[in-house]
Amino acid sequence: MADISQYSIVTYERRPGHWRAAITPIRRSGTLIQGKTGKTISSIVTPDDSASEPDAKFAAEKIIRKL
Repeated sequence: MADISQYSIVTYERRPGHWRAAITPIRRSGTLIQGKTGKTISSIVTPDDSASEPDAKFAAEKIIRKL
């Protein structure tokens, strides 16, 4: 389980009532996210729209906990 404090979460409204969040690791030496193909990923966007900004942030935190 990853530590939420090691990631930056930025929420944004795609259109009225449709929120998503981008998750980016805070750059420290050796902190990288590895994708399924072994490539380094610089950020992740929540896959589904959320009804509110807090919901989008919560969805991002759930993804971080799974890392």
